[in-house]
Amino acid sequence: MLTRAALALSLLVMPVVAHATTDTRPTVAVLYFDYSGKDADMAVLKKGLAQMLISDLSALDGVRLVERDRLEEILAELKLAQSGKIDASTAAKVGKLLGARYMVLGGYFDLMDTLRADARVVEVETGKVLQSTGAQGKPQDFLSVEQKLSEAIGKILQAKATAAVVPETTKAAPPRPPTALKVKTALRYSKALDAKDRGDKATAKKELAEVVKEQPDFRLAKLDIDKLIQ
Repeated sequence: MLTRAALALSLLVMPVVAHATTDTRPTVAVLYFDYSGKDADMAVLKKGLAQMLISDLSALDGVRLVERDRLEEILAELKLAQSGKIDASTAAKVGKLLGARYMVLGGYFDLMDTLRADARVVEVETGKVLQSTGAQGKPQDFLSVEQKLSEAIGKILQAKATAAVVPETTKAAPPRPPTALKVKTALRYSKALDAKDRGDKATAKKELAEVVKEQPDFRLAKLDIDKLIQ
């Protein structure tokens, strides 16, 4: 049985402990990038790019990432899932509905054997662009472009999350990126995600199986297959 002194001390300590374990990491939403090229098939690449960026950025200790499935839900609610067109005002609305403090959005294009992707980190509340970055490379080396972009975005986000309190929980490490990833494989991966979003699980499984066949060490694709089987 606690003495009065011990009980009083425990009441004083409890709020401090609760406060110390509160997760204050800012939430980050990666929106779909706009495609400004002329190849219609390349437009779907936005889904694979978003999924890979979310996976990479989830390794950062100072931020929390919104899952791509949650983004799809919000786009569906706003009747934007099919068109995917997100202007500045819509982006702010999507960001708020996702409960995000920061958004990552941008665009990509392919021209004269060059793949270019540009991103900007935006503060949802104010709409202010905090910083922009970009990466480019050969279409045959899509992974290099994506990795350069995620690394640059990660540095921007880490600078904004230095004072965040991270809860002491066990966080699963994101899957390691494959050794290589060509645009055609990334496109097939994106089409698989699109099929999943449309509820066509059979096509999604088939396409993902082909992705893994083309790139056996693409662990993120393997995880997506596992989720579909569950």
